[in-house]
Amino acid sequence: MKIEIFDLEFDSDFYFIQKDSIVDRVIFHNRTLYSKFKKVDRVPTPLLIKQHLNREITIALLLIKNGYVNYIVLEYDREESNSFFYIIKHLLKFLEIEHFYTYESIKKNSIQIFIPTVGLRVENAYNKVEEIERILEFKSSKRCKIVPNRNLPIKYNKITLPIKKM
Repeated sequence: MKIEIFDLEFDSDFYFIQKDSIVDRVIFHNRTLYSKFKKVDRVPTPLLIKQHLNREITIALLLIKNGYVNYIVLEYDREESNSFFYIIKHLLKFLEIEHFYTYESIKKNSIQIFIPTVGLRVENAYNKVEEIERILEFKSSKRCKIVPNRNLPIKYNKITLPIKKM
């Protein structure tokens, strides 16, 4: 089922909703991972999307479906200046990525950059993410979360929906 929010379109039959306590625990590559997101086996309704946009609830969607990825997402804390955003813009230009969407995340002072990769095989997406991470290490000490990530189980390669277009 198609889920649209701003310029983004997701194909999902379920969503994740954030709870106040840990609802999932997974052991993956000798690490124990915890999540406060509970899977709901229904398509999010327009009312749920509206509640998310109003910061009443937090909804996340999986980025990997049937071995393919439609978005690579960079998420970082906004600095007082916009210098990190300009570093990322130049990085994307260097990587010949000209088309991307920038949003405010539901997390306070956090920015999300969605890079469309329609129909990209998950292994190719992981390689692209690693390339972006390597270049970012040289350009900034700022921590930037990039998903999908091969070091996470597939069900942990999800992203919270944005709340505002920038």
